[in-house]
Amino acid sequence: MADEQQQPQQPLPAPTAPVDPTEAFIRARFAADLIEATNYRGETTLLLRPASIAAVCLALRDDPALRYNFLADITAVDWPEREPRFDVVYHLLSLETRAVVRLKVRVGAPDEETPEVPSVVAVWPTANWLEREIRDLFGITFPGHPDYPAMPRLLMPTDWVGHPLRKDYPLAGFSLPEPHWGGQVPFNQPMAPGIGRQTLRTPAGAPEIPPSPESADRPVRRRARGKPSPANE
Repeated sequence: MADEQQQPQQPLPAPTAPVDPTEAFIRARFAADLIEATNYRGETTLLLRPASIAAVCLALRDDPALRYNFLADITAVDWPEREPRFDVVYHLLSLETRAVVRLKVRVGAPDEETPEVPSVVAVWPTANWLEREIRDLFGITFPGHPDYPAMPRLLMPTDWVGHPLRKDYPLAGFSLPEPHWGGQVPFNQPMAPGIGRQTLRTPAGAPEIPPSPESADRPVRRRARGKPSPANE
């Protein structure tokens, strides 16, 4: 009995985290295209090579065990100090299994004005407008899209200049000289010629809107403090 008590106990094996079925599928089918896999609080994020995104999405949609048949969203994130500069993010949902997965690709070389990511419209038709929105706001194009390469703007006016969700886009919608930090100009100051055409501002400053005749002739009713309003009387 004493010998049994003195025997050292064997260490317990370290628990292994369960492998996400979607991650396992991608590692088996697209190992060369998987750059990074992250699992955090039950959410799986797979970073892929941009050229593989359409093939990966098609495989995830058609696999009988996964069936990612719903494209919830496509969005983008701008990291100006990073190379590649942009993340294009895909949120997928399986309506049968209720599983979700996030796919990411990174594009945008330092001197690349219009990065490209293969379109997934052939996999999910709802990607049509989502990709046009990213083209409009971030300047990323999608070869294979029905409107490529023109891809007309979706949210901004057709003659708008620039892409408003890029981090280097000026706050006022156009570049301003110093000392107007952040693109702000007081409304009582004139603006330099040639700028401001994309806003309601004019070179002479903000236009004054005169009161309407109805509001000018309407008497102003004031009630004493503490007196209830007619609706509550």
